Amino acid sequence: MDRFPQDYVLHNLPFLLLSGLDSRSPSEPDPVVKTHDFLHEGGFRIKVDAPIVSGPLAEQLLESFCEQDASDLPWHSQYSTSRSGRVFRIVKVGRVYTLPPRKAPPPPHSPRLSAVGANGSPPPALVLHSPLSPLTPSSPLYPDGIISPLWITKHQSRLPCALLTVFSLVSDPNTSSLQDNKLKSEINNVRSVLTSTNYKTRLVVILLGDGMINPADLEDRVSTIRRATGLDGKSIHFLAHNSSPKEINVFVNSVLSSLHPLCVEYYRDLSKHARRKRNRSTAPQPTVQPGNSHILSSQGWNVRYEFKLGVFAEFRQEMDAACRNYETAYDNLFAPEIIDAIAVWSPRFNEARLLADVIAFRTIRCLLWTDQVTTAVRSWVAHRDRIRDLVDRRGKGTDNYGWAAWQTAWAKVMADLVSRSEYPLLHVGLPNAPDLLPLFVDVDKSLSVGERFVPWELLHHEGYWLDIAKKCIYARRSWALQIPEEDRQSPGRSPASMVASKAHLYDTYLALEPYREVPIDGTPGYDYPGEIISTLDAAIRHFAKRGQLRKIEVLELQKALEQIETESWVEATLTLRQLWHSKKWRQGGWWKLLQGLGWALLDCLAHVDDGELLFQLIWELSNEVFDRKPNTNYDLRQAVTPSSTSKEPLSVAVGIDEALSPLVATFAFSTHDVFVGEPVECQLCILSRAQMGLPAIRLSEIKVVFEGGLKPVHLVAKGEEGGNTETSTVQFIDVQVDESLAMSLSSIRRSSAGAIPSQTSSADLTIPSNHTKIFRLRVVPREAGEIVVASITLIIDHETVSFAATSTDFSHSIGRWWESKAGKPTPRSLGQESNAFNKINVQPKPPKLKIEAPGLRRSYYTNESVTIDFDILNEEAEDVIVSLDARMISPVEGAAQIMWIGTGSETTPVTASEAGVLTLEKRELGTIPSSGKAVVSVRIMDTATAVDHEVELLATYRLRSEPETILTKVLTVDVGVIRPFEANYDFIPQLDHEPWPNFFEAPPQHSDSLTPLGLRHLYSVAANLYSFATEPVVIEAILLTATKVVGGAVCSASTGIVRKSANTDVATKDPNATISTVIEPDHTETFDFDLSLQKLILGDRHTVAAELALQIGWRRQDSDEVSTTLLEVPRLVAPMAEPRVMLTVSSTGVGLPDMEAHKLSFTIENPSMHYLTFNVSMEASEDFAFSGPKACAISLVPISRQSLKYRILPNKKNEWIAVHMTVVDAYFGQTLRILPGGSGVKVDKKGNVLVKV
Repeated sequence: MDRFPQDYVLHNLPFLLLSGLDSRSPSEPDPVVKTHDFLHEGGFRIKVDAPIVSGPLAEQLLESFCEQDASDLPWHSQYSTSRSGRVFRIVKVGRVYTLPPRKAPPPPHSPRLSAVGANGSPPPALVLHSPLSPLTPSSPLYPDGIISPLWITKHQSRLPCALLTVFSLVSDPNTSSLQDNKLKSEINNVRSVLTSTNYKTRLVVILLGDGMINPADLEDRVSTIRRATGLDGKSIHFLAHNSSPKEINVFVNSVLSSLHPLCVEYYRDLSKHARRKRNRSTAPQPTVQPGNSHILSSQGWNVRYEFKLGVFAEFRQEMDAACRNYETAYDNLFAPEIIDAIAVWSPRFNEARLLADVIAFRTIRCLLWTDQVTTAVRSWVAHRDRIRDLVDRRGKGTDNYGWAAWQTAWAKVMADLVSRSEYPLLHVGLPNAPDLLPLFVDVDKSLSVGERFVPWELLHHEGYWLDIAKKCIYARRSWALQIPEEDRQSPGRSPASMVASKAHLYDTYLALEPYREVPIDGTPGYDYPGEIISTLDAAIRHFAKRGQLRKIEVLELQKALEQIETESWVEATLTLRQLWHSKKWRQGGWWKLLQGLGWALLDCLAHVDDGELLFQLIWELSNEVFDRKPNTNYDLRQAVTPSSTSKEPLSVAVGIDEALSPLVATFAFSTHDVFVGEPVECQLCILSRAQMGLPAIRLSEIKVVFEGGLKPVHLVAKGEEGGNTETSTVQFIDVQVDESLAMSLSSIRRSSAGAIPSQTSSADLTIPSNHTKIFRLRVVPREAGEIVVASITLIIDHETVSFAATSTDFSHSIGRWWESKAGKPTPRSLGQESNAFNKINVQPKPPKLKIEAPGLRRSYYTNESVTIDFDILNEEAEDVIVSLDARMISPVEGAAQIMWIGTGSETTPVTASEAGVLTLEKRELGTIPSSGKAVVSVRIMDTATAVDHEVELLATYRLRSEPETILTKVLTVDVGVIRPFEANYDFIPQLDHEPWPNFFEAPPQHSDSLTPLGLRHLYSVAANLYSFATEPVVIEAILLTATKVVGGAVCSASTGIVRKSANTDVATKDPNATISTVIEPDHTETFDFDLSLQKLILGDRHTVAAELALQIGWRRQDSDEVSTTLLEVPRLVAPMAEPRVMLTVSSTGVGLPDMEAHKLSFTIENPSMHYLTFNVSMEASEDFAFSGPKACAISLVPISRQSLKYRILPNKKNEWIAVHMTVVDAYFGQTLRILPGGSGVKVDKKGNVLVKV
């Protein structure tokens, strides 16, 4: 796109000028672009004397306007729609600006223009036209040009549709009138200049406040300025001085929103003007007749006006209308009357080609804008074919570098169009691969159903078009190099006649002249490599976004070859290195391509010092799949010497699994299942796949590393290696490995094993081409578990290089075991056993150490300290050295704690290795003799939660004769912790026989503040304790304790007394009662408590709430250790300020045998601070006769109580009978419940009061 004038190809946006916020003015001629002079001469100069508006508010306003500039907005309707179609090109200018002239000045005096006509009368007046019109003699189009890019420059860069001028509105009331008058004068001056131009440019005034202005004064001042300058309401705006950034953005959006329809109407008026001119029947006459030249024809004028209509439609963002105008202009341009009528040697021919390219370019942009992608690609192809036909018919043909240069530019045009449009369907992630972008866009829906299309008519991404451009650059260079040498000489060195005769032999449209394209005098010509490489880089980036890896590698290879062609050795090496390390070529088996790549890298390394890469290349190119490169030294110990410039030895590492290798190393075990301490037969096979005729590869070391309990195997080359006397290509070598911590290697410079314990030996490590060496050795695993071959490393140590080739992936190798048959080594497949996959399973040596827990109980209880003794029995034939690890696994984290017990070990720390797992510190038991025993104990504490625990004891021991063989024994015991008891509770109120304190008496002077002086409530608490234990347990004592008392009271309770009769529903005082008992499994024992609640202050009316707990001290029958279990008791709530009725019963005689009367005492309590009256009524019953008041009223003063007594004579014996007494609070109308106040009284589930008779 950079091959064409920028104004020709840029998308047209409504042009706004922002004046007064920036001091820079484009009115000064640009030294680079000379078109400004042409557009300034005779123009209309606008000058404002008011200073530039500055300050933070002005800077924020300028920044907000610049953010609304859509010059860099992608060329697609989606991005324009995101701004609601309001897009502008906003340019900031100073206080001086020059609008382009409307008419060109009269031509200068010429001799042929006489002052008197032929008949003696004055000549007719000259008709003046636009400076850019083909009718103006000073125009570059005079007399037969069609259009110039200066015309678009005029409308896109010089002639705005609106002029936004910014002024400061002063807030000082003393100078506001004077400043407002100056402001009116400045605005009227600008308006007068705009009126004189006959342009319809809109003037918009923006006033910025510099301080606080009264709203009423502000409205009057703005209205006065508007009326004095003739502006309407949409042409003047005010922005307050204290506006926030958000308010500034809203203000700018409001200004642009009001301007948008006016700007669209401005360009619509220009379209109407151009359409009227197009519809004229005759061509206009020029200012001065051109003499022998022809003026522009009517068809040419139609092309000019159709192009103008398309541009004005673009200004209005009406891309459909613009596309139609461009298509009409394009068809008219290729009419025989226009382009075929232009002489090929005339500059107008190239101008017509340029106009055709620009119209096609703009047409494709309009089609992409409206999502007609297939039509856009077809238009691109159609224009290419039409231009090819044109240059074949009338130009220099297509077999030249000029045509290739045009094709390059045209392909890049399409790439630039796709890039600048940021076409949405090409920039959305694929459903199955969100990180990748689509390759092309499917056929657009605008095509008719069933219409045929070819794949290259789909819209592909930018890389596709850049790849086409790259091919055209190659063709351009190929054609340019075929130019004869005499045509490539500078014109200064050739005769003028020869220069004139060859001036039109070559197509230089969008290309250089031959002497500049490929000069013969050694001066730099066209930079083909630079353009090729930059095009390839851009294409690679786009192909990478689509994941087209094969295409990327092809382009990278072409780029490297181009860099080699230009002798850019370092850049070529970097490019080829990436391709060389790619796995895809090796996986695909492209050995010839890989060989060519490797040879090219070797050529580059002849000029680049990179010994590491050179060694890797020699190592891999030594493989038999490649041919031997002539004049190349394949000796690994000498290959790096010529390019080594450092005194330090070079360190090189190669992964055999990722690259071809001349040596293949495998390791095999003879069996797949062994025991600890048993020797295992192994084979280390080194197979040479080097090219025949290459020097033997002399390894310095071979190291085999294992995963698991097996030390590395380390083979070292012998100090003096003799020649290979074996005639067979396959050879067995027996190796005896020795275990050592560190070996002394005097024959080599470095040991790869270092100080790591290893199994070492020495052997002949020289591997000739096409030879196989099998090293047979024995290894002894010392630890149980799975052993896997982790890596095999082949090491070459030399004075100049330290090389290591490592193989870690053996999944693709075939497991084989070499056997000797008829004196020859023969491979045998290992089948599907684990050792066929470089893996064996080492079984632990059967341990003879026993662990027992003889005293383990079936169950344990919460809050009990559990001690478990373990016996460690040594049944081995010799002494053992034992260490113990213990851990406890709980389903609930923090459910218990564990510790060692023993001499000095009670404080052993516990580590929480994971959730619910507690691990004890390792405990060393030392030596246990044969048939000996050791005892260790662990204690489990804080068993507050009833869960099942697992205690795991791991004994790790070594035989004294085999200290490296580790044996293990594990014992896991289940420790079940259950709740030993469960209880339910009965709270029975009791009547307090102690006299109540007198409310009317003062408290004693010596009383303590903590001494309770208030009312007291008594309760009898029965705890029914059920045993979940699996054995009888001894209850030593039970306490009822208060954990929390709320409401300003104290709580006290007696020790639990065992109730003797389990069937008794009511607690009875037994002087011989005990506090301890034995409770059998699944049995219930009842314990009685006396509970007292007393207020601290007599007048305190708050309700008392007591949170209680039952503490049970118990022990096993075979143990003296007492454990304490804590059970929660339901919360007791006592409303001590509410009246209540308590019933007690006692027996009394009546003087008759076999008959017994009972005395009922109803005590009515008034603990409140009010005088209360209660209506009492006693209901008759068939079960007894009573004496006492049938109904009465009892009045109680505050904090007092009164007893109402009845005698009853029941007709039953040893039964519970119901007594119906009703007590109603006369004032509140509340019926009080009858509560039992002692033994012999209870309340059933229905609330009836029962008395035992």
